[in-house]
Order: sequence, then structure tokens, then C-alpha cells
Amino acid sequence: MSVLSRGEIEVVHDAALRLLSEVGVRIESPMALDLFRGTGAEVDDKRQLVHIDERLITGALRTAPRRIMICSRGGKDHGIPAEGVQLMSTDGQPPAVFDAVEGVKRPSTLKDLVELTIIADALPEVDFIWPPVVATDMPPDRSSFFEFLAAVSHSSKHIQHGAASAEEADFQIDVCAAILGSREELRRRPIFSDVCTPISPLRYDAGEAEGLVTLSRAGIPVVNLSMAIAGSVTPVTLAGSLAVINAENLCGLTMTQLANPGAPSIYSSFSGVTDLRSGVFVCGTPEGMLLDSAAVELARHYGLPSCAGGPSNVARTLSAEAGYQSALTAMASALTGADMMVGLGGMDRAGMVSAEKLVMDCEVWRWIRRLRSGIKVDGQLLGLDAVKRQGPGGTFLSDPHTLRNMRSELLIPQVTGYHVRGEPDRGSDELIVHARRRTEEILATHRPPLFDKETADRVGAVAKRYGVVRGDGSQIFGHA
Repeated sequence: MSVLSRGEIEVVHDAALRLLSEVGVRIESPMALDLFRGTGAEVDDKRQLVHIDERLITGALRTAPRRIMICSRGGKDHGIPAEGVQLMSTDGQPPAVFDAVEGVKRPSTLKDLVELTIIADALPEVDFIWPPVVATDMPPDRSSFFEFLAAVSHSSKHIQHGAASAEEADFQIDVCAAILGSREELRRRPIFSDVCTPISPLRYDAGEAEGLVTLSRAGIPVVNLSMAIAGSVTPVTLAGSLAVINAENLCGLTMTQLANPGAPSIYSSFSGVTDLRSGVFVCGTPEGMLLDSAAVELARHYGLPSCAGGPSNVARTLSAEAGYQSALTAMASALTGADMMVGLGGMDRAGMVSAEKLVMDCEVWRWIRRLRSGIKVDGQLLGLDAVKRQGPGGTFLSDPHTLRNMRSELLIPQVTGYHVRGEPDRGSDELIVHARRRTEEILATHRPPLFDKETADRVGAVAKRYGVVRGDGSQIFGHA
């Protein structure tokens, strides 16, 4: 799928360059401003404003790697971009969960985060994990630290997170270096990545900017995530919002490369629109899909890896609205060719997560992946021998050709279309009931790969140094 012509991409590129050079970017960090000052860029310390010229953008695009590694402590590593590789993640850190039994939204806890991480670890459709919810029962100044530690402890998959300060970035680096054995090994095999989100339009607070610089210097992939909201923090027109998205991504890219030429950087947009009746952010809309899809095309134009919004919606219950919006938004990013996508399990404008919806979204993602894989045609798959064996009016249910190819050719629904023989028709909640059974089964049987004792001791020492764990840390992680 394509939404921009080559000429339109050039127009958006030129518009972004004008924004960066004429309007500038507010960066509330002396550390980050010093990076630009050292290049001869125009820096206004009083206004914390930097004007970025085309020379710096061109230099950053020259040193940024065209392919990066997304690794995991479990050893399943991916290079992106790569043919046929599209990685999907859970939604990231809303402060609430949807209790499907009670039908209510409630604040999320560390226990919720651990359970959702275990479910995500068990589901093969989840390629990497953004800690699915906020641990609202942890100290506010350290809750994000607890969330990162719980996620990396209860899943061996790649972890994506965010760092609101240089200290938090250092904590994440130190934890993962303790897991792998050294910072050098972490640089070689980054088992986590971080999202750096500017405040649209064109502003970075001190913590985000300094976290970005710290992570880039350590060789950790940075997702330069622009969250345009058309009509409020970006222009109401999609073209105008796209120009801001592109400018913010090029600014983030430039900071990563000034901090460390060759640092892995990912172009990204999780954007939406403003409900002009209420002023609130709305995702799961056609306009959000177009903005994220266009951002993927811009990333490809620059030769950069991309990350986009996946399944998203505004639904506050497990309804048809949640289903069709999630399916369409995930399909748009997939068909445009995003390398990474985020959103499994999310609801209510990314404001809460549901364990049942996580299972149902994985079913949707299976369908989309099957669609993208297309039809392979060769002599064996054409099955002419099978047609000859069965002849006119024959049946293929027990033919050897069916037995040989059925598992690779046919997607067998695991949630939708699921009916237990002998059970009565439950009506509209049958899908939810089965999804709940699946989550309960996972929590009862799945054992995520925990740290061995030596690794747990090293990680525990890091956590204590940052004031994240008391005692032996057993409330967050154990060991095998």
C-alpha cells in the first residue's frame, strides 16, 4: 500500500527542512544544545532554541545505519529492515486495565504488568514487549524503573521502553549489561530499545533529550516517536501534520548521530486526530492510519528502519468497535511495510489494556500476516498429482497432498470461529469467554525463562543501586 507519490515525499521533506531551519526546535537541555553548538548550528540559549540546517540533516542521514539489530535475551534476534520481517508488540504503558469480568476500567498495578508480560511472552505473535501497563501502585518517581525491570525479568523477548531522564536510561543500560555480561555485549546485541517522544510541535523536554543522548552513546536503538494530533498540537491538515512528524523525526535522528555517529535510529509515528467537539485525542481513525502509513514511506525514502502504530481504537469495551478499528489500523501499517508495530491489547485511545483483547488481537495479526505472505506457486503446491488421484467429483480431505501441506497453507483460527463441541451457543460474548480461558490457561501453565541465580544477583545489585528494589527483589523477579 502506498499513500504518497515520490513528488509528495519531496514536498514534505522540503517543508520539514524549512520548519527545522526557520522555526527551529526547542530543546530544554544544555547537554543536547551543546551537541548542536559544537557543529556551528544557531543556538539561542535564552529561548533554548536550535535552528537545524540541511547540512546537519544530510550528515545525520549519511551516518545513520540502514539496518539495525533488534535482539533478545532469549536469543531470537532480528535485523530490520528485512524481507518478510515485521515485528509486533503489546501496547505501551497506559495506566489502566479493562476487567472483562466486571466490565470496568481500573488502575493497573505491578501484578497486572507481570501477568500481561507473561501472557505476551507465551503468545508467539508478540515479537517484542513494551511494558503493557503502568505500575500505579509503585512510587511515582520510580514506577517506570519497576516496569522495565519486571518486563525484562518475566520475558526473554526484546523489550521496548522509554527513558524520561539520563538516569533512567543509565538504569536500563546497566540492567541489560548485567544480563548480558557487559556494556560491550549489549552494544553488539541490544536486547532493548527505547522510545524518545518529542512534545509536539517541535519541543523536547530535558529528560527526553538527555535520555536520547545517553542511549545513543551506548548503542541502544532509539525510536524517534512523533505523536501528531491533527487539529490541536499539529495542523488540522494531514499534510501539515506530516511535515511536523517528519521534522521531529529528522531532529531526533540528528541528535542520535551527533551523540554517536552510527547510533541505531528508528523513524516512527503513532499519530491521530483531535475530536474537535471535545478536544481529546482520537486514534483508530482513517486519518491516523494515513499519517502512520505516510511516515513509514518517508522512513523508507530515507533508508531508515520504521516503527508505526499497530492495532488501535477508541473503544472502552470489548465491542465490535474495538475489533474493526484494531484490524484496520494494524492492516494499514502492515501493508505499508512498517518494520515494527505497537498496540496489541490496547483500548480506549491507548488508555488501557485488556488481557482478553491481547489474545484477540493476536488472532487478527495472524490473519494479516497470512494475507501478506500471499500465494506461493510451484509444482508441488499446484497439486496436479492429487487432482489426478481424486479425479472429477473426488475429495481431498485424506489425500497425502492435503496432509503434507495443510499446516503451512491454512490458517487455523485459534479464537474466532472457535466452538466447543456440545456447548450451547453463548452469543456475542463467546469470543471474549474463549479469550479469557486462553489467558487463564497461559497464567496457569506458562513459565517464562527466569534469570539464573548469578544473573539475578547482578540485576538485583543494579536495582538496589538505583533504589528500585528492596530486600532480594522477589516482588519483581525470581530466578530459575
